[in-house]
Amino acid sequence: MRNRSTTDRGRGRIAATASVPLALAIALIVTAARPADAFDLFGVHLWGEKAEPEDLSAESRPYSVEVTVTGGESDVEKAVREASALATGVDGRPPPSSAAFLAKARGDYARIVAGLRNLGRYGPEIAIEVQGRRVEDIPLDATLPRPVPVTIRVTPGPRFTFGRITLENRPPLDAATLDDPRVATPERAGLTEGETARADAVLAAERALVDGWKRLGHPKAKATERRLVAHHDRSTLDVAIGVDPGPEARFGPVRVSGTELMDPDFVAARAGIPEGERWDPMAVKRAEKRLRKLDVFSSTRLVEDEAVAPDGTLGLEAKVAERPLHVFGFGASYSTVDGAGLEGWWQHRNLFGHGDRLRFDARVSGIDTTDPRDLTWKGGVSFLRPGVFTPMTDLTAALEASREVLDPYTQETIRARIGLAHEFAPELTAKVAANVEVDRVEDGWGRRDLTLISLPAEILWDHTDDALAPTEGFRVKGAAEPFHEFRLGASGAILRIDTSAYVPLDADRRFVLAGRAALASIVGAEANRMPADRLFFAGGGSSVRGFAYRSLGPRNAAGSVVGGLSLVEASLEMRMKVTDTIGVVPFLDMGAAGRNASPNFDEAPRFGAGLGLRYYTGLGAIRFDVATPIAPKPGDPKFALYIGLGESF
Repeated sequence: MRNRSTTDRGRGRIAATASVPLALAIALIVTAARPADAFDLFGVHLWGEKAEPEDLSAESRPYSVEVTVTGGESDVEKAVREASALATGVDGRPPPSSAAFLAKARGDYARIVAGLRNLGRYGPEIAIEVQGRRVEDIPLDATLPRPVPVTIRVTPGPRFTFGRITLENRPPLDAATLDDPRVATPERAGLTEGETARADAVLAAERALVDGWKRLGHPKAKATERRLVAHHDRSTLDVAIGVDPGPEARFGPVRVSGTELMDPDFVAARAGIPEGERWDPMAVKRAEKRLRKLDVFSSTRLVEDEAVAPDGTLGLEAKVAERPLHVFGFGASYSTVDGAGLEGWWQHRNLFGHGDRLRFDARVSGIDTTDPRDLTWKGGVSFLRPGVFTPMTDLTAALEASREVLDPYTQETIRARIGLAHEFAPELTAKVAANVEVDRVEDGWGRRDLTLISLPAEILWDHTDDALAPTEGFRVKGAAEPFHEFRLGASGAILRIDTSAYVPLDADRRFVLAGRAALASIVGAEANRMPADRLFFAGGGSSVRGFAYRSLGPRNAAGSVVGGLSLVEASLEMRMKVTDTIGVVPFLDMGAAGRNASPNFDEAPRFGAGLGLRYYTGLGAIRFDVATPIAPKPGDPKFALYIGLGESF
């Protein structure tokens, strides 16, 4: 095995891993090329003079806004500014004419009233003036000054609370359902006597009543009455809401429209709607999710029929639009550890009309090295066949070849795998496979050739609110992989359990405490008879940040890092959303790879801590993490930088 110093692979004692899409790199370059006197990052103005938008014409009316609020708490002025189109749009493109400005200003009355009602303010006094004249008194054909000086004056009046509350035809949900904090109720919406009379609480309570009846199998439930009576003498608001549950219904057949190459019968079966069973809106949501997971459709909607049929059933129409059959992608990456890299893939989305996916992948890193032996590469082909045996069972097959060059080891592998994945319930999935691989390994144990057959299996219980960006709930994944190595005669099993939990700390879920823990062991085999990539190491962006990828583990007599037979890891993050698109995440990681199969901390745990930045996009969070080792040892990096897509766990 070749020994390469950390200095050679990461100049300046920096351990970094990055996989940055080319588009992101270009975006960063463009951002950096802006004038030095101004800087915006991801839409957030950081410093310098902000450029004003170019006027459309001489008729346009730029304006200034002064907001004055008399009385009320600090949240009142914030609500006024957020509700006012004038206040929120003052730095944007100006109205194209005086008439357009006046129309915008007059519409602010209704917007501000609505904003104040969400704070329980039902008796406000609002004046919007231009040079002392109310905008409603200015003719639309008037010529206004340029820029237009605007003053918004608001007296919010007293805060109203809910008085008498009348709910007609409340759904008879059972106690277990009502105790579930995820189930909406009028009380959880804030519709309670004595609470602040927020208008949005009334609407949310109305939706909760309707949704409650739909949970009980009444898909055509609707609100029929909403009466609000404000008592200004005592600052209370009486509320009466009436609901018509409509008839109870069972699921009818699923019709499919919009398919071109997909088999519509397969699409209907894949939706998994339990025809003949009682209507359940959650079953409809799960069906839509299953169809989206096929990755064949650009849009998917399940639309219920207009009316319940005489036999008590309600049919559904699956309206879909197919994506192009062929798709490809490529990207570039750079790491101070792995150097420059390229990757690309090509995929056929629907090979045989059942969403069958054929995919080719190739990746290479270290292409800037002067020694071709330092190249890390991987290439392979995979096939997915949805809906074998049952609509919820998928067949997967893959063949790949790879060469991995890391400080602890170099390994060349040819691997073939075939397996099944089955969804027992939306929260519960299981996988089982057969795996055959041939390895050539060079590491701290020397050089050896291995042939291994294994039967990996895993089960996942996912009780989180979002698969990509969870804010509440937990996940538990257990895996077992019995194996036999033929050349050296090793047999045993790889066992692992991963858990994570997410706890929101505020109602808006802008502050989430997230934690994970992992425990793994290899039983029945010695480390020097195993492929290096099956042994346990710590370190890296999904392990102990502050260290390079798979750089922590037991050492041999020569002091080289070798893989362990056990692993213990834990992480704790405080995920804080500063804005809707920007988040800050302080974190603490711990990990230890041990010599023995029992995780007894024969190797002292290593710790890393740092701070992360998140930029939230429709594809997930772009993650920037900077970490440093705690209690560093000689040879440890000073810090490490990690860039990736999605949360760390």
